[in-house]
Amino acid sequence: MGNATILIVTSRWDTTAYAAAEVLRRNGREAAFFYPEDIPQRAQIEMQYQQGKWANRLYTEDGSIDLDDIKAVWWRKPYVSRPSESLSRVQFPYARRESEYAMKGLWELLLDKPDVYWMSNPHNIRRAGNKVIQMKKGAAHGLVSPKTLITNDPEDVRKFYDETSQRMVFKSMTGPFLLPGEVEEPYTAETFVPGLPLVRPFTDEDMKNVDSVRQSACMFQELVEKKYELRVTVFEDQVFTCRIDSQKNELTRYDWRRQDVLHQASVGELPDSIADACLKLLAEFDLRFGAFDFIVTPDDEHIFLEVNPNGQWLFVQEWVPQLRLMQTFVDIMVRNT
Repeated sequence: MGNATILIVTSRWDTTAYAAAEVLRRNGREAAFFYPEDIPQRAQIEMQYQQGKWANRLYTEDGSIDLDDIKAVWWRKPYVSRPSESLSRVQFPYARRESEYAMKGLWELLLDKPDVYWMSNPHNIRRAGNKVIQMKKGAAHGLVSPKTLITNDPEDVRKFYDETSQRMVFKSMTGPFLLPGEVEEPYTAETFVPGLPLVRPFTDEDMKNVDSVRQSACMFQELVEKKYELRVTVFEDQVFTCRIDSQKNELTRYDWRRQDVLHQASVGELPDSIADACLKLLAEFDLRFGAFDFIVTPDDEHIFLEVNPNGQWLFVQEWVPQLRLMQTFVDIMVRNT
């Protein structure tokens, strides 16, 4: 991998990254993959400091990566370091912390290089990924979000349920399931549940079990009526809008992320004011990419749900080939390497 100029930091399941790497290769750019989850069992990190300078290299199952050769980094979906399960309960977290500490230093050194292009800076991704901050800053740019409650107090949930006239949904704030390395024991049906926590209306029956929110902070939102939904993908200053007719199928009525249905999608339209707000929000977070989700109500009001600062976008290209997301991404990476 000595001729690689683009480093893709992600996890092994990332099909979007694999597809993009192949198109990059056909456009004259070689990409090297690094999976932080492979440290320390399947990959090695080497950082040497001499005479005021660091020399950094990664060793993977595909070869070695000299970070001095890297001109662009695509920060995707990395998992955390996964030490050997043979380590004790005391040794395991220590080994992980040490590996994570070293890798954070490595990324900081790469971020300090002015000639390395990032899509996007992981610090900015981490901050922008918090829905609490998104909603606050989105409102400052004119984006309207649903009425929301975050709490671990069952009484708060009961009051919110009444305030929303029993039209309320629960949403996960951090993701749908356990990620590799988040539990020490081997995965079982009890520790790993594939799929997504589909959004659905809360019912009186659900409310009978509301005391369980004492175990964790939970997010609840008012249920917003939908005419259709929009997935708005932004690369730098280019905005692509996909219309998802989620209300035409009962299975996607409350959450279009179902993967077991045939989605009805097409090129969508976005008001200039909403597109401008999306660009301003990304600029405020200093991001070069964002995947926005909107509800369009029967009154044609655009309701901002969230922006994923490193969300999926290959499925949009597959649903609506007219939205040339892949070529746009490749053009940006080629131009910056």
